[in-house]
Parts: sequence; structure tokens; C-alpha cells
Amino acid sequence: MSRVLPLFVAGLSIVMVGAGAAQDTRDLGLPPPSGSQNPVLPPPSGSQNPVLPPPTGQRYLPGIGGPFGEHAPRRAIPSLPPPVDSGLSGSVSPVTRSFEGDAVDRVSELGPAFRRCWNPPAMTGSSDSAMATVRFSLRRDGTIFGQPRVTWETRRTDPDLRERFTASVIDAIRNCAPVRLSQRFGASIAGRPFTIRFHGRAPSNERPI
Repeated sequence: MSRVLPLFVAGLSIVMVGAGAAQDTRDLGLPPPSGSQNPVLPPPSGSQNPVLPPPTGQRYLPGIGGPFGEHAPRRAIPSLPPPVDSGLSGSVSPVTRSFEGDAVDRVSELGPAFRRCWNPPAMTGSSDSAMATVRFSLRRDGTIFGQPRVTWETRRTDPDLRERFTASVIDAIRNCAPVRLSQRFGASIAGRPFTIRFHGRAPSNERPI
């Protein structure tokens, strides 16, 4: 009996302490009901504005008239200079200075060399203009190999003026032969075709037609 009483007292103390601890427990709160919570949900499909990839040919331009600049003002594209025929060996016009050296030693000197023998027809009217491209070959001694041939000429030139202009170009090639070529240059260009464009007026930025 003496042993049971202490055990009973100890058990009663534990129960009382546990009850006190239970009464001191704070209510930390439970999650709100499903109807009162406000979860972050994606907007309805009709109100969202997804950034889609641009149509073919458009670039992504963030912040400039829309995601891809569809509302941005178009900038003017600067006009390009007229194309240059990469196959030309040179050009000649009335303002081209004639070659004054002893012997032609480079391709860029061929045009000025033929300028000495060229007598173009007069361009009297303000709209008169003519151009022609001639193709020819030289031997190493500067003589003409074969016959010079006009490969291109302006189409809107007066027919009589165009005929006289073309004849003056062919005469310039023939009358200047033999061309004085340096020994080195003559050996390197023998039989090689050259193409030179003759302008009735000084070349401008206008595109030839």
C-alpha cells in the first residue's frame, strides 16, 4: 500500500501537467475554407496576351510598337547606288584624262589610253545621252586580236545618235592599236578579253536603261 500511493501521486502529477500544457496550447490557425482563399490563377484565355512568335520575316523588337514592331513607323530605306558591272575593265567619258605615260602597265590605264583616240559625237540636247560597252582582246605587242564588238548600248537613245556613238567607240579601239604595252603587261594579258564602257556624258548616279 505504501508503494502504490507514491505511484498514484506521480501519475496524477503527470496528468495534471499534461492538462495544463494542453490548456496553454495556442491556436495557430487552420487554412481558410476553399471558398475564402484567393489563389493566383492564370487569367482567362480571352484576357491574356501571350507573346507569340512573329510571322515569317519579322524580327523581335521588344518595346517598339508592339512585341514585334508591327505598329512602329517604318524607316525609309536609303536608295542604293546603281550596280557596277564587275566584269568591266574600265570606263571612258569626255572628262577622262588621256594616258600620258610611255607604256600601259596596268588594266586601269587601258581606258585613258583609248581616250586619246576617241572622238564622240556632240551631245547638244539636255536629254541627249549615250553609252556603249565594247569587248576586245590584245596581243602582247598591243595589236587588236580579232574584232572589237559592242556588247551593250543604251536603248532609249535616238537611233541616229546611238549609231554614231557606237561607231566612234569601235573607231577608238581600232585607231589606238597598237597600244603601247609594257613587256610584262603585254605578256600577262595577251588574248585576254577586256570590256570598257564609254559614256557620252560624265557618269552620274542615274541608273542606265
